[in-house]
Amino acid sequence: MYITDVEDLLARRQTMRLSDHALRETHKESLRASDIFHAIFNGRLLEHYPDRERVLIAGPVPQLDLDIHVVCEYSDPVELVAVTIYIPDRPKWVNAVLRTRGPQPSIRHGDAGG
Repeated sequence: MYITDVEDLLARRQTMRLSDHALRETHKESLRASDIFHAIFNGRLLEHYPDRERVLIAGPVPQLDLDIHVVCEYSDPVELVAVTIYIPDRPKWVNAVLRTRGPQPSIRHGDAGG
């Protein structure tokens, strides 16, 4: 599947939901489900994992000076599922969009298997 940005990802889905795991992580971080959906709708696509049919989205949390990461699965043609959420921090992340060490994954478009 060819995904260029969050808007493209959302345009292909009729429904969206949080997995049980994502909901637990949301509560652990003292966030609400609406915060996660806001981050998805207002975020940007950071990484694309076509082999797993997943994407990593970085997006803002309303009323907080905070960006979160949401991993979404798009294997279902109708439903987008937020499978986990986390607050990016060291040692893996310099900020919400920049990893600290190692190769920087890129958004891969138009993979042969996708």
